[in-house]
Amino acid sequence: MRQMAAVLIVLALFAMFVGSRFTPADGDKLAAVSRMTFTKVRGALPAGAKMAAPVQALRRELPERVEDRVKSRLDADKRFEGVEFSVSADGGAVKLQGVVADPAARKRAVALAENTVGVEKVVDELAVPE
Repeated sequence: MRQMAAVLIVLALFAMFVGSRFTPADGDKLAAVSRMTFTKVRGALPAGAKMAAPVQALRRELPERVEDRVKSRLDADKRFEGVEFSVSADGGAVKLQGVVADPAARKRAVALAENTVGVEKVVDELAVPE
């Protein structure tokens, strides 16, 4: 979706430049403004926080184990507020345990687990109260 939006923006800019009789001299001015903007934004960042530092910090916070990834995704989903899941993994097989509100919630939890990186199989041991 983001790629499609980026392509549409580039096409719109191209049409605007062609329609406004954009010249190479205008391109040089645009490049100079871009360089100046980049320099000012980079200079506004704190000395220790250059562009790679926030990305590295985020990577350190991401869960590495499969069961942690699944648990994080389930905990982050607002549809499962108040539900306590027990997640265990054996290789790529993940076992889900807990009590969910209805069969639809059970199906959503299993689908979320199945679509998590590193999960090959989901063992569904979720209970639905009657």
